[in-house]
Amino acid sequence: MYPASTSKCVWPKPSSGGQVMNNRILSLPWVILAALFLQACCTPNATIGSVSVALRPQETNNWCWAATTQMVTETLGHGRVQCDLANERFGRTDCCTEGCPKNQACNMPGWTMYNEAGFDHKASTTPLTWNKIQCQIFCHDKPMSYAYGPKTGGVGHVLVVSGYVDIGGIRYLSLNDPWSPCSGTNRFITYDEYSNSATVDHWETAYDITRRN
Repeated sequence: MYPASTSKCVWPKPSSGGQVMNNRILSLPWVILAALFLQACCTPNATIGSVSVALRPQETNNWCWAATTQMVTETLGHGRVQCDLANERFGRTDCCTEGCPKNQACNMPGWTMYNEAGFDHKASTTPLTWNKIQCQIFCHDKPMSYAYGPKTGGVGHVLVVSGYVDIGGIRYLSLNDPWSPCSGTNRFITYDEYSNSATVDHWETAYDITRRN
């Protein structure tokens, strides 16, 4: 269900030990916290939910991070193209000079660039609960990104979570996978594969991705 090793394209990111939270929230009065909790999510459709995300294949075999950033930021109203992100990431000006595949001199791993694209986000180094995924997709109409890597270490992969579906009690996630280069794939994995895979480690799920004013 996971891409071949040739699709590895994101560097491992240091663990932050769980979900990242804004520390200012912890100082709010409990009444406000309760109100925020009650308003945090609508009642999502229990069976199915999706966000309309255009599939953008990665334009080199190392640009899953750029393609994922492009897909998410486009969906949320302020897209950045992959070669522009690569120019910024690597301090170059020549990453947009060719079609797909792009200039091989720019074919390097990286990490998603939400901040550079003008977006805030939260990041969890542990898998999100099924209910939280439903809230993100159905209630907030926001895609997420999911980065994972081999249990033996090394370079991994990142893609977009664009939906969920429950079929006969088996829960699935809908993925916009930028692999393979210049092609891409829409595919599904079970929630169990996402949350407790026997073959890969969950590195990070980026969620609550919001454009800054």
